[in-house]
Amino acid sequence: MFKIAIMGDIHSNHIALETCILHALDRDVDEFIFLGDYVSDCPYPQRTMKVIYEMKKKYCCHFIRGNREDYMLNHRNHPEERWTYSSASGNLLYTYENLTEKDFDFYENMDIQGIYRKNGYPDFRYCHGSLTSSNELLKPENDNLENIMSNLDVELLIGGHTHTQEVIQFGSKMLIHPGSVGIPWYYDGKTQYMILYGTEKGWKEEFYQLDYDVNAVKEEFRTSGIMEKAFYWSKLNLHALSTGDDYTTPCLQLARKLCKEAEGSVLWPDIPEKYWELAYQKVVK
Repeated sequence: MFKIAIMGDIHSNHIALETCILHALDRDVDEFIFLGDYVSDCPYPQRTMKVIYEMKKKYCCHFIRGNREDYMLNHRNHPEERWTYSSASGNLLYTYENLTEKDFDFYENMDIQGIYRKNGYPDFRYCHGSLTSSNELLKPENDNLENIMSNLDVELLIGGHTHTQEVIQFGSKMLIHPGSVGIPWYYDGKTQYMILYGTEKGWKEEFYQLDYDVNAVKEEFRTSGIMEKAFYWSKLNLHALSTGDDYTTPCLQLARKLCKEAEGSVLWPDIPEKYWELAYQKVVK
Protein backbone atom coordinates (compact mmCIF):
# COMPACT_ATOMS: atom_id res chain seq x y z
CA MET A 1 0.00 0.00 0.00
CA PHE A 2 1.35 3.40 -1.00
CA LYS A 3 1.15 6.17 1.60
CA ILE A 4 1.36 9.94 1.27
CA ALA A 5 1.43 12.21 4.33
CA ILE A 6 -0.31 15.52 3.61
CA MET A 7 0.37 18.49 5.86
CA GLY A 8 -0.70 22.10 5.56
CA ASP A 9 -1.11 25.36 7.45
CA ILE A 10 1.97 24.95 9.63
CA HIS A 11 2.08 28.65 10.57
CA SER A 12 5.60 28.53 12.06
CA ASN A 13 4.61 25.86 14.59
CA HIS A 14 7.72 23.73 14.16
CA ILE A 15 6.97 21.72 17.31
CA ALA A 16 3.61 20.53 15.98
CA LEU A 17 5.19 19.92 12.57
CA GLU A 18 7.91 17.69 14.03
CA THR A 19 5.24 15.73 15.91
CA CYS A 20 3.27 15.10 12.71
CA ILE A 21 6.38 14.14 10.75
CA LEU A 22 7.50 11.60 13.35
CA HIS A 23 3.98 10.15 13.48
CA ALA A 24 3.94 9.80 9.70
CA LEU A 25 7.40 8.22 9.55
CA ASP A 26 6.33 5.70 12.19
CA ARG A 27 3.63 4.67 9.70
CA ASP A 28 6.18 4.22 6.92
CA VAL A 29 4.82 6.87 4.58
CA ASP A 30 6.43 6.95 1.17
CA GLU A 31 6.09 10.63 0.30
CA PHE A 32 5.04 13.98 1.73
CA ILE A 33 2.90 16.75 0.30
CA PHE A 34 3.04 20.16 1.99
CA LEU A 35 0.14 22.51 1.23
CA GLY A 36 1.69 25.86 2.14
CA ASP A 37 1.33 28.46 4.88
CA TYR A 38 4.65 27.36 6.34
CA VAL A 39 5.13 30.58 8.31
CA SER A 40 3.44 33.36 10.33
CA ASP A 41 1.29 33.41 13.48
CA CYS A 42 3.68 31.40 15.67
CA PRO A 43 7.24 32.43 16.68
CA TYR A 44 10.58 31.60 15.11
CA PRO A 45 9.62 30.94 11.48
CA GLN A 46 13.26 30.12 10.77
CA ARG A 47 12.92 26.97 12.89
CA THR A 48 10.04 25.75 10.77
CA MET A 49 11.94 26.50 7.57
CA LYS A 50 14.91 24.51 8.88
CA VAL A 51 12.63 21.48 9.32
CA ILE A 52 11.21 21.98 5.83
CA TYR A 53 14.67 22.11 4.25
CA GLU A 54 15.73 18.98 6.13
CA MET A 55 12.64 17.17 4.86
CA LYS A 56 13.42 18.28 1.32
CA LYS A 57 16.87 16.72 1.58
CA LYS A 58 15.86 13.44 3.24
CA TYR A 59 12.52 12.46 1.71
CA CYS A 60 10.44 12.68 -1.42
CA CYS A 61 8.46 15.87 -0.81
CA HIS A 62 6.13 18.01 -2.88
CA PHE A 63 5.71 21.67 -1.92
CA ILE A 64 3.26 24.37 -2.90
CA ARG A 65 2.88 27.94 -1.70
CA GLY A 66 0.17 29.31 0.59
CA ASN A 67 -1.33 32.75 1.01
CA ARG A 68 1.06 33.58 3.86
CA GLU A 69 4.04 33.02 1.57
CA ASP A 70 2.30 35.20 -1.01
CA TYR A 71 1.96 37.92 1.64
CA MET A 72 5.70 37.75 2.30
CA LEU A 73 6.61 37.87 -1.40
CA ASN A 74 4.20 40.69 -2.12
CA HIS A 75 5.61 42.72 0.76
CA ARG A 76 9.16 42.26 -0.52
CA ASN A 77 8.11 43.27 -4.03
CA HIS A 78 6.11 46.27 -2.79
CA PRO A 79 8.14 47.92 -0.01
CA GLU A 80 5.73 50.85 -0.01
CA GLU A 81 3.19 48.57 1.63
CA ARG A 82 3.32 49.54 5.29
CA TRP A 83 3.35 46.96 8.04
CA THR A 84 3.69 48.11 11.65
CA TYR A 85 4.31 46.52 15.02
CA SER A 86 0.69 46.21 16.07
CA SER A 87 -1.98 43.57 16.46
CA ALA A 88 -3.07 44.26 12.88
CA SER A 89 0.19 43.58 11.04
CA GLY A 90 2.93 43.03 13.64
CA ASN A 91 2.81 39.26 13.26
CA LEU A 92 3.42 39.60 9.50
CA LEU A 93 6.25 42.08 10.02
CA TYR A 94 7.87 39.87 12.68
CA THR A 95 7.71 36.90 10.31
CA TYR A 96 9.07 38.89 7.37
CA GLU A 97 12.06 40.10 9.38
CA ASN A 98 12.97 36.53 10.35
CA LEU A 99 13.06 35.17 6.79
CA THR A 100 16.14 34.85 4.58
CA GLU A 101 16.83 35.14 0.86
CA LYS A 102 16.84 31.35 0.76
CA ASP A 103 13.28 31.36 2.10
CA PHE A 104 12.07 33.93 -0.43
CA ASP A 105 13.68 31.98 -3.27
CA PHE A 106 12.01 28.80 -2.02
CA TYR A 107 8.59 30.48 -2.02
CA GLU A 108 9.07 32.09 -5.43
CA ASN A 109 9.94 28.77 -7.04
CA MET A 110 6.73 27.10 -5.86
CA ASP A 111 3.29 27.15 -7.47
CA ILE A 112 0.03 27.52 -5.52
CA GLN A 113 -1.23 24.15 -6.81
CA GLY A 114 0.05 20.84 -8.10
CA ILE A 115 -1.00 17.57 -9.67
CA TYR A 116 0.11 14.20 -8.32
CA ARG A 117 0.72 11.36 -10.76
CA LYS A 118 1.85 7.83 -9.98
CA ASN A 119 1.58 4.74 -12.14
CA GLY A 120 -1.24 2.47 -11.02
CA TYR A 121 -3.15 5.19 -9.16
CA PRO A 122 -5.55 7.89 -10.30
CA ASP A 123 -4.19 11.43 -10.60
CA PHE A 124 -5.28 14.01 -8.04
CA ARG A 125 -4.80 17.73 -7.65
CA TYR A 126 -3.80 19.67 -4.56
CA CYS A 127 -3.74 23.33 -3.63
CA HIS A 128 -3.61 25.67 -0.66
CA GLY A 129 -6.65 27.86 -1.27
CA SER A 130 -7.89 26.93 -4.74
CA LEU A 131 -6.28 26.06 -8.06
CA THR A 132 -6.26 29.74 -9.06
CA SER A 133 -5.94 31.65 -5.76
CA SER A 134 -3.92 30.90 -2.63
CA ASN A 135 -6.46 32.87 -0.58
CA GLU A 136 -9.74 31.29 -1.73
CA LEU A 137 -11.66 29.18 0.79
CA LEU A 138 -13.06 25.99 -0.69
CA LYS A 139 -16.00 25.75 1.69
CA PRO A 140 -19.69 24.99 0.95
CA GLU A 141 -20.59 28.65 1.48
CA ASN A 142 -18.32 29.61 -1.42
CA ASP A 143 -20.67 30.13 -4.38
CA ASN A 144 -17.83 29.22 -6.74
CA LEU A 145 -17.16 25.80 -5.20
CA GLU A 146 -19.67 23.81 -7.23
CA ASN A 147 -18.32 25.32 -10.44
CA ILE A 148 -14.73 24.51 -9.41
CA MET A 149 -15.57 20.91 -8.66
CA SER A 150 -17.72 20.38 -11.78
CA ASN A 151 -14.84 21.59 -13.98
CA LEU A 152 -12.19 19.61 -12.10
CA ASP A 153 -10.32 17.26 -14.48
CA VAL A 154 -9.63 14.64 -11.79
CA GLU A 155 -11.81 12.90 -9.20
CA LEU A 156 -9.95 14.16 -6.12
CA LEU A 157 -8.92 17.63 -4.96
CA ILE A 158 -7.02 18.21 -1.71
CA GLY A 159 -6.99 21.73 -0.28
CA GLY A 160 -5.61 23.57 2.73
CA HIS A 161 -6.41 27.02 4.12
CA THR A 162 -9.62 26.01 5.94
CA HIS A 163 -7.87 24.66 9.09
CA THR A 164 -10.52 21.94 9.28
CA GLN A 165 -10.59 18.23 8.54
CA GLU A 166 -13.45 17.29 6.26
CA VAL A 167 -14.53 15.38 3.16
CA ILE A 168 -17.01 17.04 0.80
CA GLN A 169 -18.56 14.89 -1.93
CA PHE A 170 -19.63 16.26 -5.32
CA GLY A 171 -21.11 13.33 -7.18
CA SER A 172 -18.17 11.15 -8.16
CA LYS A 173 -15.68 13.86 -7.18
CA MET A 174 -14.28 14.55 -3.74
CA LEU A 175 -12.74 17.53 -1.94
CA ILE A 176 -10.64 16.76 1.14
CA HIS A 177 -9.23 19.17 3.71
CA PRO A 178 -6.50 17.61 5.90
CA GLY A 179 -6.66 20.17 8.74
CA SER A 180 -3.97 22.44 10.12
CA VAL A 181 -0.67 21.35 11.59
CA GLY A 182 0.14 24.64 13.27
CA ILE A 183 -3.07 26.49 14.21
CA PRO A 184 -5.57 23.63 14.29
CA TRP A 185 -9.26 24.23 14.83
CA TYR A 186 -11.44 21.91 16.91
CA TYR A 187 -10.25 18.71 18.64
CA ASP A 188 -9.09 20.87 21.57
CA GLY A 189 -6.26 22.27 19.49
CA LYS A 190 -4.59 18.96 18.64
CA THR A 191 -2.25 19.14 15.67
CA GLN A 192 -3.76 17.66 12.51
CA TYR A 193 -2.66 16.06 9.27
CA MET A 194 -3.74 13.30 6.90
CA ILE A 195 -2.35 10.17 5.30
CA LEU A 196 -3.62 9.27 1.86
CA TYR A 197 -3.53 5.52 1.24
CA GLY A 198 -3.27 4.19 -2.29
CA THR A 199 -5.19 0.95 -2.84
CA GLU A 200 -6.45 -1.03 -5.80
CA LYS A 201 -9.64 1.08 -5.62
CA GLY A 202 -7.82 4.42 -5.60
CA TRP A 203 -7.09 6.78 -2.73
CA LYS A 204 -8.46 6.63 0.81
CA GLU A 205 -7.89 9.28 3.45
CA GLU A 206 -7.22 8.87 7.16
CA PHE A 207 -7.28 11.92 9.45
CA TYR A 208 -5.10 12.24 12.53
CA GLN A 209 -5.35 14.55 15.55
CA LEU A 210 -2.30 14.39 17.81
CA ASP A 211 -1.30 15.69 21.20
CA TYR A 212 1.97 17.62 21.21
CA ASP A 213 3.92 19.95 23.48
CA VAL A 214 1.71 23.05 23.30
CA ASN A 215 3.38 24.47 26.41
CA ALA A 216 6.70 24.57 24.56
CA VAL A 217 5.06 26.63 21.81
CA LYS A 218 3.57 28.99 24.40
CA GLU A 219 7.02 29.43 25.93
CA GLU A 220 8.36 30.44 22.52
CA PHE A 221 5.69 33.14 22.34
CA ARG A 222 7.07 34.50 25.61
CA THR A 223 10.74 34.39 24.61
CA SER A 224 10.67 35.34 20.92
CA GLY A 225 9.51 38.96 21.12
CA ILE A 226 6.41 38.33 19.00
CA MET A 227 4.09 39.30 21.87
CA GLU A 228 5.62 42.75 22.02
CA LYS A 229 5.12 43.22 18.28
CA ALA A 230 1.59 41.82 17.86
CA PHE A 231 0.08 41.51 21.33
CA TYR A 232 -3.61 40.75 20.81
CA TRP A 233 -3.08 38.80 17.60
CA SER A 234 -0.64 36.63 19.53
CA LYS A 235 -3.14 36.22 22.38
CA LEU A 236 -5.76 35.08 19.87
CA ASN A 237 -3.36 32.50 18.44
CA LEU A 238 -2.43 31.30 21.91
CA HIS A 239 -6.12 30.85 22.64
CA ALA A 240 -6.56 28.80 19.47
CA LEU A 241 -3.55 26.65 20.34
CA SER A 242 -5.03 25.93 23.77
CA THR A 243 -8.63 25.30 22.75
CA GLY A 244 -8.97 24.83 18.99
CA ASP A 245 -11.25 27.89 18.92
CA ASP A 246 -10.26 30.58 16.44
CA TYR A 247 -11.46 34.16 17.00
CA THR A 248 -9.03 36.07 14.79
CA THR A 249 -11.56 37.04 12.11
CA PRO A 250 -14.40 38.19 14.43
CA CYS A 251 -11.92 40.05 16.62
CA LEU A 252 -10.42 41.86 13.62
CA GLN A 253 -13.86 42.72 12.31
CA LEU A 254 -14.98 44.09 15.67
CA ALA A 255 -11.75 46.08 16.18
CA ARG A 256 -12.27 47.71 12.76
CA LYS A 257 -15.91 48.46 13.59
CA LEU A 258 -15.07 50.00 16.96
CA CYS A 259 -12.32 52.10 15.42
CA LYS A 260 -14.61 53.42 12.68
CA GLU A 261 -17.40 54.23 15.15
CA ALA A 262 -15.05 56.13 17.46
CA GLU A 263 -12.82 57.87 14.94
CA GLY A 264 -14.96 58.12 11.82
CA SER A 265 -12.71 56.00 9.63
CA VAL A 266 -10.49 52.95 9.75
CA LEU A 267 -7.50 52.11 7.57
CA TRP A 268 -5.68 48.81 8.03
CA PRO A 269 -3.18 48.43 9.67
CA ASP A 270 -3.82 51.63 11.63
CA ILE A 271 -6.21 50.18 14.19
CA PRO A 272 -5.18 51.45 17.65
CA GLU A 273 -4.51 48.76 20.23
CA LYS A 274 -7.28 50.05 22.50
CA TYR A 275 -9.84 48.79 19.95
CA TRP A 276 -8.10 45.44 19.75
CA GLU A 277 -8.28 45.22 23.53
CA LEU A 278 -12.00 45.99 23.56
CA ALA A 279 -12.66 43.53 20.76
CA TYR A 280 -10.64 40.81 22.46
CA GLN A 281 -12.56 41.28 25.71
CA LYS A 282 -15.91 41.05 23.92
CA VAL A 283 -15.14 38.20 21.53
CA VAL A 284 -13.03 35.80 23.59
CA LYS A 285 -15.17 34.45 26.38
